[in-house]
Amino acid sequence: MLSPVAASVCSARDGGKARWEGFFTGHRVWDGTRVAESAKRLLGMDTAAVARAAGEVVRPYRAQPGSTAPSLLLHTTTPLLKAFDGDLAALLSGQEPHDVTTYVEARSVYLGTPDDLTLGRTAPWAEAAALRGVPAVDIGDLDHYYLTHALLLMAEAHEEGADTPLRHVIDWLRDRPDAVVRLYALDVETQIFLLWLLRRTGLAELATDANSPAVATEWNRKNHIHPTVAAARAMPAAALELPPEELLAAEQRLGRAHQRLGLAVPVLPGYTIARTGVDRDAFVAGVLDAASLLRTRYGLDRAALKPADAGDGARIVGNLDLADTDRLAAEARTAHAVGDDHLLEAWVTFLTVSLGDGEAEPGSSRTGSPEPGSPATGSPHPGSPAARRVPVVPSGHIRHGQVAEGLTLQMLDGYSWRGNDYVDEAGWTALGLPRDAYRTIRAALEAVRAAFQGPESVADGSHGGLVTGGIDFAVGRLGGAFGDRLLVGAIDFNLSAHGAESLRTFRDRAREQGIDEPYAATRVFLPPADRTLHQMTATARSRAVPGALLEAVACVPRRWAMVAATGTGPAVAAARAEALAAALTAPGPRP
Repeated sequence: MLSPVAASVCSARDGGKARWEGFFTGHRVWDGTRVAESAKRLLGMDTAAVARAAGEVVRPYRAQPGSTAPSLLLHTTTPLLKAFDGDLAALLSGQEPHDVTTYVEARSVYLGTPDDLTLGRTAPWAEAAALRGVPAVDIGDLDHYYLTHALLLMAEAHEEGADTPLRHVIDWLRDRPDAVVRLYALDVETQIFLLWLLRRTGLAELATDANSPAVATEWNRKNHIHPTVAAARAMPAAALELPPEELLAAEQRLGRAHQRLGLAVPVLPGYTIARTGVDRDAFVAGVLDAASLLRTRYGLDRAALKPADAGDGARIVGNLDLADTDRLAAEARTAHAVGDDHLLEAWVTFLTVSLGDGEAEPGSSRTGSPEPGSPATGSPHPGSPAARRVPVVPSGHIRHGQVAEGLTLQMLDGYSWRGNDYVDEAGWTALGLPRDAYRTIRAALEAVRAAFQGPESVADGSHGGLVTGGIDFAVGRLGGAFGDRLLVGAIDFNLSAHGAESLRTFRDRAREQGIDEPYAATRVFLPPADRTLHQMTATARSRAVPGALLEAVACVPRRWAMVAATGTGPAVAAARAEALAAALTAPGPRP
C-alpha cells in the first residue's frame, strides 16, 4: 500500500482553508517573483531573457519511424494550467481532487523504456518506474506541488556545492547528447531548468518533444478561440444581419488565433472576457455583456463559463441560464478571484453514442452536457461496466509535428476527462456517427497544423513550434438561431502533452506485440486507497483473451488510475476497458 504525505492545512487566496489529505505531494507553490529569483540565481537572466534563450537552444524534436533516441522523462503539470488551483478548488467545494501533479508524473513512466531516464519523487511514480524497469532519479522533494519548483530549488542547492541527485541527470545527458527531453509543457520554470542543465552539461542545445516556448506559453490556452466582447461589439451593423453561421465565422475572424495566425476552424458562439488588469466590477460587466450577445445575436438561452488557463475540465460552470443575471454575476465574481481570462460559450446539446457493451448503437439522441458527478457520462462505476450513452466530444491530435491518425472519443465525468476511445473513419461511421462531422474535424486539425507553419506564424514567433497537442470538439445542437442543425466546433486547445498519448502509445505497443485488433480504449477511474499498479497489472494480465491486449497504465491510490484495452471495434475496446476498470474499482482481494 502506497502512503500519501502527511495531512496538513492549505490556505486559499481568499482566506479559506482546506485539509490537504490523501495527496502524494505537499501544497507549497512558488509565485512568479520566486520563479524570477531562481532564473537570476541560476542563469543571471530575467524571465524574458529566459524565453529568448530557450527559443535559441531548446529545439522541438520530431520523432521519425524507427527512432531510438534515448529519452529523459520530465513530466510535470504546469502552473500555466493552474492544476494546483483546480485541486484546491475541488477540496474547498467538497469534491474529490485529482492530485494532478502526481498522476502526470506516474502516467509518464508508461512512455519510457529501459534505455530512458525518468525524474520524479512521488510513490506512484516510483512504483511505476520499478515495475516497468525504467531507470529513475528520485529527487526526494515532496513539499512542492509542482515538480519544476522542486527541481529549481535543488538546482540552486547544486550551484551552492551540494551533492544532489541532479549530478546523475547531468552525467546521463552528457553521455547521451542525442537524448530527447520528454516534457508535459515547456513553461518558464522548465525553460530555466533546461537552460541550467545545458550549462552544466556543456551541450550546445537540447531536443524536446514539447512545443516551442512561444507555443507553450502563448497558445496552450483557450482565450484565442473567441473574440473579446469589445471586438464583437465593434462589428459593423451590417454584419449583424448575416445568417448565424456567417455571423459566427465573422466573429471568429476577430479572435486572436485568426488575427495572429490566420487560423480558421469551426467554433461555437462565444466571447472572451479579459481578466488581466481588469477589476472585478468590469469583469462581471464583461460576462453579462457576453451573455447579452449570445441571447441577442444567436437566440441562445444557455452557456458555460470556462477558464482560459485550466485543464481537465477544472472550474467550468455549465448550463447557465443567460437570463439569470444574478447567477451569472455571482459566478463571474468567483472566476475573477482566480485571475485568468474566461470564455462564455454556447451550451451544447451533444450528440450521443452508446459504448461499453461491445455493440454500437446509432448516436442520435440528445442530452445536455453532463453535469459534474453525473453517472451517465462514461466514467466506470463499481461493478457496473454496462453500456450508456455518452456525449460525442472527439479529440484530434498533433503528434511529432503531424496530424495523428484517426480521432479519439473522449469519456467524461462531468467536465473531467476519463479516457479515450480510438476511432478511424470506419469506426466512427460504424457507431452511427455522421461521416461529414469526422471529415470536418480532420480538416480542422490540418488547418491548426498549417497555421503554425504559415507566414503569419513567423511574425508571431511560433513558426514550426507545434509538435504535440490535442484539440477537443463538440458535435451537437445549439438551438436558437441555429435550429436543429448539427454543428461541429472546436472547444479546447490543449497544446501540450496530453492523456491521449497514453492511448496512442498503447496502440503502438499492441502493434509491436503483433496484436491485430485495430481499436483501443483507455479508462480513468478512482482506485481504492489500497490499490497498486502491481495489482492492476496482474489483474489486467489475468483478464486478457488471446489476440487482445489489456494493460494498467498508472495508479494513484484514491485519486486516479488508468487502464487500456484493444478491441475489434471501438465498442469492444470500450467494453473491455470499462470491465477492467470496474473490476479494479470493486472491493475484494487482489493478486
